[in-house]
Amino acid sequence: MAEVGLGLISCGGMGKSLITSTKDIPGCVTRCVADVDEAKAKALAEEMECDYVMDNAALLARADVEAVIIAAPNFLHREITVQAAEAGKHIFCEKPLALHKSDAVAMVQAAKQNGVKLMVGQVLRYLPPWHCIKSLVDSGALGKPFAMQTTRIGGGWGGGTYHAQWRLKRETCGGPLFEINAHEIDFMRQIMGEATRVTSGLGRFVETEIDYEDLAMLLIEFEGGGYGQLLAGHCAQIGIYEMKLYCTNGTVMAGGPHGLRYKKVGEDEVVVSAEEQEAEPGVRREVREFVECILNDTPPTIPGEEGVRNVEIAEAALISSAEHRPVDLPL
Repeated sequence: MAEVGLGLISCGGMGKSLITSTKDIPGCVTRCVADVDEAKAKALAEEMECDYVMDNAALLARADVEAVIIAAPNFLHREITVQAAEAGKHIFCEKPLALHKSDAVAMVQAAKQNGVKLMVGQVLRYLPPWHCIKSLVDSGALGKPFAMQTTRIGGGWGGGTYHAQWRLKRETCGGPLFEINAHEIDFMRQIMGEATRVTSGLGRFVETEIDYEDLAMLLIEFEGGGYGQLLAGHCAQIGIYEMKLYCTNGTVMAGGPHGLRYKKVGEDEVVVSAEEQEAEPGVRREVREFVECILNDTPPTIPGEEGVRNVEIAEAALISSAEHRPVDLPL
């Protein structure tokens, strides 16, 4: 069987999760991992039984590395992606694709110009209960979606793995709409279609460690007349993650204390158990699909263009809040 040689750039929590998911994926083998922190790189290399380097260029120069997984801090995505494309490597880039639409577009162009594949890690699509909601909508049983409310709000970064300095500054992480809510923005697009206008209000009210907003409220208008609301941020002492979807023939609610449930017009409410929501682990699935698109020479299931659209909505929200006006898309 053909085999794809993989390299990992950045051995932090997400990078480790992505590369260790390949252990039981057929058709790939990890050749090398890279990180400026030698202890992290060495430890992960030992676990994966591969080489490690502390320089991205050294990894990209290897002939036995045909594809790379980029899990570096957000502000580095464009630079590393362009370098990888110019080295002829297929690329899986963790979300957000970039911190500006122009950078995201440049990444897509670099991949095309160098004849390599570019996939973005929008894993929420594959996680329960979201993959179940997408299946319900795709079945047509609920009719046409016309309104969607998504809330993902909690406290600050706190200590531990995710309390990295780069996450505390806008110029390096982009703020919550990029670092976190690229997932929710992407999923809203999967359900509602492409966005045409963004109106937002953003502000910092509680958190003192960060230099960006800790509250984001968005109203998104979609093609076909649908609406989406997103409430997000780091300012809540009681966190919640839930989604409500209103369709012409039914309603779906997910998250909170009641789990996933839906009701069609004229029928009883249905509760979908955790067992019924089970699926292939999302991180494994996205990496498996990346490997398979290389082996089969097919388009990535979540191509770079999808990441561009998500970045564009987040960037439009920043503009809308700063200028106190709706922002039409595309930018």
